[in-house]
Amino acid sequence: MPEAPDWLDEEAVAEWGRIVPELDRLGVLALVDRAALSTYCAAWSKFVKAEQLLQEDDLVAERRTGNGPAKHPGWQIWREAATTVAALAKELFITPSSRLRSVKPEDDDANPGEDILD
Repeated sequence: MPEAPDWLDEEAVAEWGRIVPELDRLGVLALVDRAALSTYCAAWSKFVKAEQLLQEDDLVAERRTGNGPAKHPGWQIWREAATTVAALAKELFITPSSRLRSVKPEDDDANPGEDILD
């Protein structure tokens, strides 16, 4: 099981501790996955911080030019982090659908009718 890098912040380390043991139990982890896991956990931390910021602040900000409201700058951070988290979650088998796609039938009887057109 890969070790968490020292540079991950508290939220990222908490996410590492939540997902890595489970992924190891499922047998889908290797030491070479450390970089992808680190990126996922760091992006998760940024997502959480951006979400908290957006919950605390107004969802819109005043433009510097004074020409009315603008989208809160935290939305960009939220969107980029959410995109990274979603993409890496699929690669790391963190989502239910990605885990299901990785399962291979153990015998030919698992998919009756599979060879019906052969």
